[in-house]
Amino acid sequence: MSHICCLLDACVIINLIHVSDDDFILKKMKGLDIHINDIVFKEVRDNVYHRLEYRSMSKYENKESIDAARKGIDQKLTFFRGKSDNNEEVLKDPEGEFFEKIKGATGYSKRTNGELCSTGHALFVSRYEQKKVFFYTDDYPAKDFFSPFFDYQQIGQIKDSADLIVLLFWMDESFTTHQLDSTLSALYSQYVTDVTLLKERLQSYLKNNVDASFIRTKKQIAERLRELIAKLDKLDFTKITELWTFFEENKAKSKEVYEMLKQFDSILELELKEGADTLLAKITRLRNEIKTNKIYRFDDFFSN
Repeated sequence: MSHICCLLDACVIINLIHVSDDDFILKKMKGLDIHINDIVFKEVRDNVYHRLEYRSMSKYENKESIDAARKGIDQKLTFFRGKSDNNEEVLKDPEGEFFEKIKGATGYSKRTNGELCSTGHALFVSRYEQKKVFFYTDDYPAKDFFSPFFDYQQIGQIKDSADLIVLLFWMDESFTTHQLDSTLSALYSQYVTDVTLLKERLQSYLKNNVDASFIRTKKQIAERLRELIAKLDKLDFTKITELWTFFEENKAKSKEVYEMLKQFDSILELELKEGADTLLAKITRLRNEIKTNKIYRFDDFFSN
């Protein structure tokens, strides 16, 4: 068993399930000390099948392919279900005193969710097992929010799924550089597919519904819709939550747009501070770097 304690968020688990049709990545993870909060696993079960609804994707174009994909997801979920381990009483109640203390300590004011519960879970593991914990999440706003708490309390670090894939690479001699590049490429595609599908649906709505009459009565809706499409087209995720919130607050006037956005909540995880790297930019940079800058393993220094 690895001495590296890995706590996984829902978005990372869902990406690892979809990143390949076989269980290549799951086999590489078997040596890790993996923890998954129960709330996180519930979020995974609620969201992992959504991609099967993307009928515009050729691999999900008929019932047979969807049924086969669902069966594959079910098999992969079994692996992660075995890592969902809220055995300690303190972790079983997400609305209990322990997590209320975590809310107070971090200044978290939103509803209790997987990121908050994972932060509390990480603190518990670090103190109870006296281990450094790596919390893997692709939710960049959550990463920015909770990282100071992880640093100050010396819990460990918050990383993303690209970092996890690199970790699996250097821990496993059979994991080739070509496989690393392919896996990072597949991870990139997971998010780009979501962005592209949403952009196409919003463009279709704009073309078929936003006319002169629409603009006269819902001018701000039309302006925000065009702004969102432009951001998605440029893969610009700065302040994208503000646009999401606008459509949520105005869902009475833009119900169809709001319903589309609800299906693609994962895109919100890509939001970042202005000037910072997006996950997509990071993956692109990593793929370029590994061609010329070696990621070292133990045997690179000590083999004959």
